[in-house]
Amino acid sequence: MNWRALFKPSTKYSIFALLVVGIIIGAVGFFASQKTLHATSTDEFCMTCHSNHSLKDEVLTSVHGGNKHGIVVECQQCHIAQDSFGYLKKKIIVSKDLWGYMTIKDFNTQKWLDENRAEQAELAAGYFRQIDSSTCQKCHSRIYEDQPETMSKMAQRMHSRNFEKKGEDGYKTCIDCHEGVAHPFPREGKSPKFRAAK
Repeated sequence: MNWRALFKPSTKYSIFALLVVGIIIGAVGFFASQKTLHATSTDEFCMTCHSNHSLKDEVLTSVHGGNKHGIVVECQQCHIAQDSFGYLKKKIIVSKDLWGYMTIKDFNTQKWLDENRAEQAELAAGYFRQIDSSTCQKCHSRIYEDQPETMSKMAQRMHSRNFEKKGEDGYKTCIDCHEGVAHPFPREGKSPKFRAAK
């Protein structure tokens, strides 16, 4: 194959025709990738690999699944950064989990989740620290400024003091104090047993 031919002007097609074809291919590729990203960000998609785990029930019985405002938080709202670059980066990184699903023995069992919950919880917590719990702050946007009156005075002081330390030693991100708000958090290496509310 003559590689130089790839970079020479076409004698058969006009620049305009090539430009139009390029735009069409680019547009189709863009919309196809957007549809794919959206389809793989639904709870239904997440549950294809976690169908036998208690994770969904844990969220539904937590404050994130049945609060007084009727808000039910979806998997991707917590587990994938919501800014464009962070969202795409996380989607690329978690694509390897599909290989894990196919190769890890008994992955889609509650026994595996119970045995590996401590490790999985620490991986998730590490991700939250890496993104400064931006997924939490997407919804809880008033946590540092214009705090709601329903927040206790002590909580207001603690959040305000923590915000002053941002970027310094001692600064804490949401997960450091609010662990286990959607899934039971393991203590001392032991995985808690989840029991769905009856």
